[in-house]
Amino acid sequence: MRFVAGRLAALVPVLALVLAIVFLLVRAIPGDPAVVLLGPGATQAQIAALRDQLRLDLPAPLQFLEYVAALARGDLGTSLKTGEPVLREILLRLPATIELTVLATIAAVLVGIPLGVVCATRANGPLDHMLRLVSLVGVSVPAFLLALVLQLVFASWLGWLPVSGRTSALALDPPITGFAVFDALLRGDGAAARGALAHLVLPCAVLAAFLAATLGRYVRNSMLETLGEDFVRTARAKGMARVRVVYVHALRNALLPAVTVIGLKSAEMLGGAILTETIFAWPGIGRYMFEAIRNRDFPVIQGTTLVFALIYVTTSLVVDLIHGALDPRVRKRLR
Repeated sequence: MRFVAGRLAALVPVLALVLAIVFLLVRAIPGDPAVVLLGPGATQAQIAALRDQLRLDLPAPLQFLEYVAALARGDLGTSLKTGEPVLREILLRLPATIELTVLATIAAVLVGIPLGVVCATRANGPLDHMLRLVSLVGVSVPAFLLALVLQLVFASWLGWLPVSGRTSALALDPPITGFAVFDALLRGDGAAARGALAHLVLPCAVLAAFLAATLGRYVRNSMLETLGEDFVRTARAKGMARVRVVYVHALRNALLPAVTVIGLKSAEMLGGAILTETIFAWPGIGRYMFEAIRNRDFPVIQGTTLVFALIYVTTSLVVDLIHGALDPRVRKRLR
């Protein structure tokens, strides 16, 4: 409990620093929000009036103090573009991003861990070299390029999957939980559930590719190290079945580094989702943030960045606690 309390207390200065840096960086973006909102034909008087209305004419330190005061009340501000509360808009889009990220993480785990184990148990063999090459490609290929290739092949050429969006154009029912697949199942609409899953396949594949490749490399290296430990050699000397030695004794210990990779890379997916959601027209926080950057919408940029930072540091804390649950040595250090 002391460890958790200390980590939670440490979140405050971290988030404050993130907020201050983002506040300065967004104001360094070229362009005036008032000009973007009014268009190139606006007069100087109209621009000045809108800047006064949006309080953009105040000095930056005063704007920051006003923002912090509002944040202390749980108010992330109001979008300059739409006039809607930023917090409400984020909460509306958060389920879409969570749905995409969670399914991509599950897919990456189901692919990456077996990939690493197979490479470790057949180290330096033909299969190991081939799988390592595949993982290297997965790490190296930019997300936008992979997204465009998948859209071209599976949506345009083959016509197997939708090219973009989250649900079918005919799915007009109001959301229940905000999770498209779950809502369709709650309504008993199998066709809508299949359609929502079909829309998830391509963006999930893009997000999962990097994590699966990274996870496979970590698990391979960790498994090679674990397979050389004394307890593994003892288990083999006792005549224990190879499958039990690899998948029960060795893999359980080799997964400790993988937990860190899964947790932190899953949090990083939220940042990577900005590009993926934009390419696939996915209505999540990432696309919302991209539109805000394009429109110089300062409150939205600050609010979404703060949410991303909060998710990341919280995930880091959860990873530490999971490590403590899996490894007694970590629990001892935490105490």
